[in-house]
Amino acid sequence: MTCIHSSRGFTLVETLVATGVLITALAGVAQLLILGSQLTRQANASSQALVAAQDKLESLRGLAFGYDAAGNPQTDTALAPSLSASLSEDTPPFVDWIDPAGAVLADPGGAAFVRRWRIDTLDETTPDAITIEVCVFRAASGGTDIRAAEACLSTVRTRQP
Repeated sequence: MTCIHSSRGFTLVETLVATGVLITALAGVAQLLILGSQLTRQANASSQALVAAQDKLESLRGLAFGYDAAGNPQTDTALAPSLSASLSEDTPPFVDWIDPAGAVLADPGGAAFVRRWRIDTLDETTPDAITIEVCVFRAASGGTDIRAAEACLSTVRTRQP
């Protein structure tokens, strides 16, 4: 009579090895999920900062900077040159605060971002051209170094007849 052995199921060693491989794989996936969520939050903050910078730049570009009917230069008072440090420190009126929803706040309380801008003439020989720079910083960081800004935009505007 012949004896037939049937090997059903797994041995304890096989089960432990499979469990170890599964745990290692799940730990790697969990780290990827955490990293992905962190990068998504950073991208969201950068997008909000870019929108805030674009909004301010466009509002400044929309102000009067041309000539009146008599041919005299006409410049909105909000386009007056600012201090050179207006991008690195809160210098009224060249600063405002933005909440997480993108609304402008009257003071820094509850702000998610600090938006600063600088307006200057292009150079002494070109008074009919100005540069506009807007930088947005995270409010929590204090943002005194332009390199730490979430977003910085600049443009040159010339006086048109």
